[in-house]
Amino acid sequence: MKIEEVIRQVKQGDCNAFEPIIHAYQQRLFAYCLYLLGNRQEAEDAVQEVLIKAYQSLHLYHIDQSFLAWLYKIAGNHCLTLLNRRKKWNSLLPKFWRQSHEPSAEEAVSKRLENDLDDLLRGLTAEERQIIILHTIVGYTLDEIAEHLELKAGTVRKRFERIRKKLRSTSTDWEGTNYEQTIRV
Repeated sequence: MKIEEVIRQVKQGDCNAFEPIIHAYQQRLFAYCLYLLGNRQEAEDAVQEVLIKAYQSLHLYHIDQSFLAWLYKIAGNHCLTLLNRRKKWNSLLPKFWRQSHEPSAEEAVSKRLENDLDDLLRGLTAEERQIIILHTIVGYTLDEIAEHLELKAGTVRKRFERIRKKLRSTSTDWEGTNYEQTIRV
C-alpha cells in the first residue's frame, strides 16, 4: 500500500491505518534520534513521542512533500528540544548533586554509551550534528538538508564546510580512526 493511501485512511479516522507507518519508519527514526541524542533510552522514548506527534499532526502534512522528510523534521525538532532541556538540567544538576555520590552501574553504563556515541561528534553544536547526521546517516544531499532545515542551500554548504574544517582540526584526537571516511567529509 502506498504511503498516500495510508495517510488518507488515517486522515479519514482509521487510526489502525497508522500501523504500517510505524513499522516502515520506526527504525530509521530511532537511528536518527540515537545519533542526535547519544542515548539509547532517550532515543527509544523520542521515537515513540515523534510517532505520536506525527499521528496527531498528520492533518498538517501535505502530499506534495516527502513524508520521510516531514517525519525527520518532527524528530529533529523534538530531539533539539530534548537536548536543550538536558543542557539546562545538566547546568543545574551540579548545584544539587552531592560530591560523594557514586554512580550506579546503570548510570555508569549509560554514561559510557553516551561518551562512545558522542566521541566523533564532540565539539559540534546541535545544529552541526544535525547537518552531519542528515548527510551521513540519513543520506540527504546538502540541498535536501537545506530544505529540511528551511535554510538556503548556500548556507548549508558553508556550514558543512566549516564542520569539515572543525573535524579536520581535531583529527589528532581521532588517532587510528579514519574519521573522514566515517562522516564522508
